[in-house]
Amino acid sequence: MNAQSWIVRSQEPLASRIDDDLVLFSARNGMYYGTQSIGQTIWGLLESEIQFSELCDRLQASYEVDRNTCEREVEAFLLQLEQEGLINVR
Repeated sequence: MNAQSWIVRSQEPLASRIDDDLVLFSARNGMYYGTQSIGQTIWGLLESEIQFSELCDRLQASYEVDRNTCEREVEAFLLQLEQEGLINVR
C-alpha cells in the first residue's frame, strides 16, 4: 500500500453501530469485527473509493496527529481489513 493506492469497502461486510462501537460482520468469514472512534471515521470515508493520501489528509484535518504516525497507523489498520477481505485495495 502506498500514497497512490485506492481503497474502498468490499461489498460483503454488514456494518452496524452499537453504542459507541462499529461492528462489522463478514458472513464469508463467519466473523464479527469491532472498531471504535477513528476506525468508524475511516470506515465512513471508505464508503466511496478514496486514495490513501486523501484518507490521511482527511484524518489529519479531524484529529491531531502527525503525518508519519497517521500513515503508519492507518496503513496497519487497512492491512488488517484487507487481510480479512473487508476492503479492496488497488
